[in-house]
Amino acid sequence: MVTARGRRWPRAAAVVLLVLAVAGAAVAVLRFVGDTASSRAGPTPIVTAHAFVGAWQKNDMATMYRLVSRPVRRHVSFQQFASAYAADAKTSSLRRVLQDGRMRVAGSAVTVPMIAATSAFGHVSQTTRLPMVDTPRGYRIVWNPSLAFPGLQRGEQLKAKSHPPTTRGDIKASNGTILAEGPPDDRVYPQGASFSLITGYLKPPDAEQVAAREAAGWPAARPYGQGGLEESLDRILAGAPRINLVAVSPAGKRVLAVNPGRAPHGVTTTLDVSLQKASATALGSRYGGVVVLNPRTGAVEADAGLGMDTLQPPGSSFKTITASAALEDGKATLSSTYPYARFVVLDGWHLRNFHHEDCGGSLVLAFAVSCNSVFAPLADQVGAENLVATANRFGFNQKPSIAYPVPTSVTPKAEAMDSDLSLGVAGIGQGGVDASPLQMAAVAQTIGSLGVQRPPFIVHTPSRHVDRPQERRVIPASVAEDVRSMMEAVVTEGTGVSAAIPGVTVAGKTGTAEVGPHRPSDAWFIAFAPAENPTVAVAVLVVNGGVGGTVAAPIAREVMESALGQ
Repeated sequence: MVTARGRRWPRAAAVVLLVLAVAGAAVAVLRFVGDTASSRAGPTPIVTAHAFVGAWQKNDMATMYRLVSRPVRRHVSFQQFASAYAADAKTSSLRRVLQDGRMRVAGSAVTVPMIAATSAFGHVSQTTRLPMVDTPRGYRIVWNPSLAFPGLQRGEQLKAKSHPPTTRGDIKASNGTILAEGPPDDRVYPQGASFSLITGYLKPPDAEQVAAREAAGWPAARPYGQGGLEESLDRILAGAPRINLVAVSPAGKRVLAVNPGRAPHGVTTTLDVSLQKASATALGSRYGGVVVLNPRTGAVEADAGLGMDTLQPPGSSFKTITASAALEDGKATLSSTYPYARFVVLDGWHLRNFHHEDCGGSLVLAFAVSCNSVFAPLADQVGAENLVATANRFGFNQKPSIAYPVPTSVTPKAEAMDSDLSLGVAGIGQGGVDASPLQMAAVAQTIGSLGVQRPPFIVHTPSRHVDRPQERRVIPASVAEDVRSMMEAVVTEGTGVSAAIPGVTVAGKTGTAEVGPHRPSDAWFIAFAPAENPTVAVAVLVVNGGVGGTVAAPIAREVMESALGQ
């Protein structure tokens, strides 16, 4: 006999009971699995809660909605249901939800410890209370909009409340002179027009931006940096608002999470006030730019006009790179000589010297007078891959590391220069070669530093916000010495004599870039001085200015004289 609950049963009956019990358990298991797979309501509140939270973790809104009680679904459409979750996800910057502990039945509800993983607030740990109702088809959720985010109570809405900084960091010159100061709504620029392009300005948010933020439930947009340092350093200067994620109801509000934001910070730049003003004066009303670098550090000491904001064909100033590639690869030496000619024929095309003059002779002389009929064929000898690789080492086709919105200087890809003409034209700084004055000043700095480039930077003190890149060797010192001697010849006997400074050895290179029919050429000049131990490197561009040696070189001389205290 077998005893069950105090009763004695025959052995056969006990076997029958055992079979029925096992069958019943199997049916329960099958029902549990079936309900989970098909999203039908569960036989217990816990089963339904598991199915609902599991679907939420997968962002499976359709399954979640099927677990909601029918009376609720008659009043809340699926679109309204899904929109409630989407709105709270946007407000909280929600990435996903996770169950964070054991579910428990509490009266007519199930409590679920949960984590809301957000971008703005990190992990928000809250307990969600899922109200349940027992129906003939199993337990279902009595849904309300507060269930769209973990931790909300019935009648509460999720809001993000912002407390933006009321100040903005100052921008200073290297000596502490204020370049920009004041709060976002009352910003002032004490140094005036000579710094206007480099500092940039604050721009109020437009109506579309305001509307978008209001629609998302975020605070109103504030003025933000536009152009120049105000833009590139906006994250540092503006800081970030403290944002509270709150549950709001008629009874008040509860803080669920806090993003502490960041305090605004000022920055000290590398800019020299007197040199910036001298550069702006030398450029005058001409459309172009002037950049001055400290060759020993790479610091940007002046940026007048569009010195760091525009790209133009560098013309013959790019011959410094073509010459570097040729010398390093053994395709030429300082003693190499070339026939005098007015043009060179490449792929049946007559590529002429700028003034249609006869030129040739030694490599030094051809460089000094900027002889296209020598340097275009020399680029062909160097080869496209080698020329592009050398330009890349100088900084072309590389994202600038400077904390300023600088465009990337470019050359055509090697495979695009598949003819003698296309490669020859690129070798004289045209045909798809484009550079900023900042890039060309860095070329001058690299030659002046015997082949070591100190990448330009403009924030005086490196920090975790703005990293100062490390110096790197671009070409061998011997090659840089040869190019330097060629650049000295440009100023002593070539196209750049108007950049000469009495008592100072100046190394330079002119550039006169043709930019299209019926338009004056762009005028370029790059230089460093004193050539034997430079303390200043400069690049000048005058867009549609004419001839580099006539227009840009005198501007460079004036700037270098100021830098050298002449």
